[in-house]
Amino acid sequence: MEVFNLKMECDSKYLIFPASHHAQKKRVEFYINGIMEYDLEVQLDFVNPDYEFYLNVERFNGHQLEITCVPEVNLQLKMSDRGVPDQEAYIDKYRPGFHFTAKRGWLNDANGLVYYDNQYLMFYQHNPVGNIWGNMHWGHAVSSDLVHWNEKDIALYPDPTGTMFSGSAIVDTNNVTGLQENENEVILIFYTAAGNTSETSKGQPFTQCLAYSTDRGVSFKKYNKNPLVQQIVPGNRDPKIIYYEQSNIYIMSLYLDNHQFALLSSKNLLDWKQIQIITLSNEAECPDFYPLTVDNDEQKIKWVLIGASDIYVIGSFDGNTFKPETELKRLKYSNSGYASQSWSNINREDGRRIRIAHSSSTIPSVPFGGCMYFPCEMKLKSFQDDVFLCAYPVREIEELYMRIDKVENIQLVSGSAYTEKLTGKLYDIALNLSPASDANFSLSIFGLSMTYDGSKQELKCLESFAPVESYDGGIEIRILIDTIITEIYINGGKVYMCMNHIQDYNMNRLELRSLEGSLVVNELKIVELQNIWNHEASTL
Repeated sequence: MEVFNLKMECDSKYLIFPASHHAQKKRVEFYINGIMEYDLEVQLDFVNPDYEFYLNVERFNGHQLEITCVPEVNLQLKMSDRGVPDQEAYIDKYRPGFHFTAKRGWLNDANGLVYYDNQYLMFYQHNPVGNIWGNMHWGHAVSSDLVHWNEKDIALYPDPTGTMFSGSAIVDTNNVTGLQENENEVILIFYTAAGNTSETSKGQPFTQCLAYSTDRGVSFKKYNKNPLVQQIVPGNRDPKIIYYEQSNIYIMSLYLDNHQFALLSSKNLLDWKQIQIITLSNEAECPDFYPLTVDNDEQKIKWVLIGASDIYVIGSFDGNTFKPETELKRLKYSNSGYASQSWSNINREDGRRIRIAHSSSTIPSVPFGGCMYFPCEMKLKSFQDDVFLCAYPVREIEELYMRIDKVENIQLVSGSAYTEKLTGKLYDIALNLSPASDANFSLSIFGLSMTYDGSKQELKCLESFAPVESYDGGIEIRILIDTIITEIYINGGKVYMCMNHIQDYNMNRLELRSLEGSLVVNELKIVELQNIWNHEASTL
């Protein structure tokens, strides 16, 4: 019997959507008492599905749901109280071995990064019913070490104000919002309600809203007086909140449009006023704004304003005005990596500014899409009388170290090569090189080739080019290798390349070749890494 309008009592945790990457998108609409409460676009496929997506529908428990589909198809949805087990979720072909991915569904921008109760909370843009962008919810994962992650239930669902676009989180340690209900400090989530991005939110603007948790981040309630910030310009989005201790105020950085970013201030985290507009040429979306010491000098603190593509400016901030003191600079040069955000509320004893970005890699044959890059510590460092923002993998990566091989003082002349066999699949590889001024060399790992041109002081990888200066006659290159991602950090993270690339494990070797001129490898360290999911990284 064909069913086009499915009526069901919601009494289970999950609704299961069979889907395939080739199927047409269908809009699934959820009605309660004749009112549309929720809608999704899903590549539904009941005939020849590639995979199943599990959507948490607990919030509808006890209600009679009417579910319809546009265009009409024969709905055969099932329910379950059991989600996808870990041992089934993390064994997919191409699943990254030490970069976070959702069990099922798409992820992109990191959201709401906050350290709370000895755990790193990470939220992210999430499509729970597809491996492509859409249906923006906030996914949720936690970690005690920035390496191993435990995925939690969805934190924010779309509502009539819009789908849940990007934002940030902060702990209201002084209860300035008055939202604290018990002994737990309140976690505040600031997000963009993206109006007119779903059928339910047709005609609504983009506004900045608040959700909060009084149960240590287990669940979140949306503030009953949303929005906090009405639309300034159409499409304004991605609020990032930081506490400015010197004036006891909170600062919101917000993307407007046309490369413009606004700064707003608040005493109570609820009432906001605009204080400045800053233009970052060729930059848009997902701002981050924070102070750092220069060369670890506590007496020399500068502020960084950075956008989603890692174009940044360094300057000073007095709580009311940000004054850029450098030209616009660029950290990332690559075909991937976007929308980095940094954690708030990290312990003073730790003192690090730690961030994470995402890779928008899509592989049709697997039930997940996108992944997070490895977390990095951010620093301001001086190079030849100028200051640059640097990103470098957090020290916690050493928890994954297995076998370590190290060689030193390898002399290469034009046309010669050094080769090392790679028996694993996941690696942290570091090279300290001294090339002659006219040297050109190539480096290949699992078939991914990069070439250095000494005359241009430039490294090419795939179609991306990055500047690679030699300091004191040396170049440092660090490379993180995972199944579908390669991260390249140059000279302590002054330059950062994030590459979407499926490794060819048939070519299980590292090869360093001098193409022209002499090259000294002062040190080569090859570290094999454990898989954070305790399974083989792939079945390639």
